[in-house]
Amino acid sequence: MKTTMKLLGVMTILTVVIFLNFPASRVDAEQPQPSQSAPTHLKIKINGLSSDTFLFDADTGTNGFLNVGRDEIANTTTLDFSYTTPSPTDPEIVYFINGMGEIPNSSFTINATTANLTVTTDFPVNSCVVNLVTADYNCETGNPINFDLTWIKNGYGSIRERTQLTQTDGPVTVKFKGEFESVTAIVNGTWTGHTATNLFGNLVDSKNQTNIREVTTSANLTHN
Repeated sequence: MKTTMKLLGVMTILTVVIFLNFPASRVDAEQPQPSQSAPTHLKIKINGLSSDTFLFDADTGTNGFLNVGRDEIANTTTLDFSYTTPSPTDPEIVYFINGMGEIPNSSFTINATTANLTVTTDFPVNSCVVNLVTADYNCETGNPINFDLTWIKNGYGSIRERTQLTQTDGPVTVKFKGEFESVTAIVNGTWTGHTATNLFGNLVDSKNQTNIREVTTSANLTHN
């Protein structure tokens, strides 16, 4: 029971709390190639329609988030995601995957009631092994991830928010400053090795506001 609670708690820290209901749009900063020793820092400017969703797969215990959106000013589209999966053999270990970068505009379509993402990442993806007991983690460049997801507005809820936040959890720090409106949606589809079934998501509009979102993944941490 204690191990199970610890696993759920850390997975929540690594994924759900950095699921920010914010639109994604354009990578503005350089994207260094991730390695086992170097941190990565990515910055995007946000202006336009976007969508987000929790990533959850009950079969594997995978839990995380995804943001995707278009910058109407720069005419670019950005994808941003993170998720963890518990080790099937070691209760102290989870596998953490995250990435952010530009994708082809044609891979993402969106309007006020629906959105679709069909893409295989061609930007660097971090693949990390995290020890829940020692808090050590080791990251390297992972394989491309394929996403095929559809959002459909469900009319359950909506929100308008202005916020500024800095959140650090495990190897990831997320900063956001801006304003947006969103409506709830149901999300179905697949991503590499996982199935998305009736997931909770949002369709988001920045209302012509330019918002800033930054994601930093730290260098590897090992306690001697």
